[in-house]
Amino acid sequence: MSPSELSFTLRNDRSEVARMYSLLEGFCQAHGIADDELFNVRLVLDEAVINVIVHGYEDTNEHLINVSLRLEDRLLFVHIDDDGVPYNPLDAPPPRFDLPIEQRRIGGLGVHIMKTLARSVEYRREGDRNHLDIEIAIGQDPLAE
Repeated sequence: MSPSELSFTLRNDRSEVARMYSLLEGFCQAHGIADDELFNVRLVLDEAVINVIVHGYEDTNEHLINVSLRLEDRLLFVHIDDDGVPYNPLDAPPPRFDLPIEQRRIGGLGVHIMKTLARSVEYRREGDRNHLDIEIAIGQDPLAE
């Protein structure tokens, strides 16, 4: 595996999130990814992975979540796959910012943030696995495109 790639597997346990952050930070530092961009990548991974850990399973068994990062030129490609219940985050309705906060539905803001910070987000279900592919521009304003 080239130094511009990182793959790791997490258990569906919140304690694994700290390990994910540590691996992500090391990867970003090794590749000169600025702290503000690390923050954005962390937000995206946080939303995707924690949603799987918290909402992805109907049992209490241990499950594995695979995460891979690949940096090519100025794009970071993130792939996450899990054996959780089928869930396409792209189907989540957008948050209603025009409503008073007490009238807004709970949830959905994290997916909105993920879609805003990423250049693209794609979901597919293959067999019994969810696959989420996220592309994040590095060194560019994600809102400029």
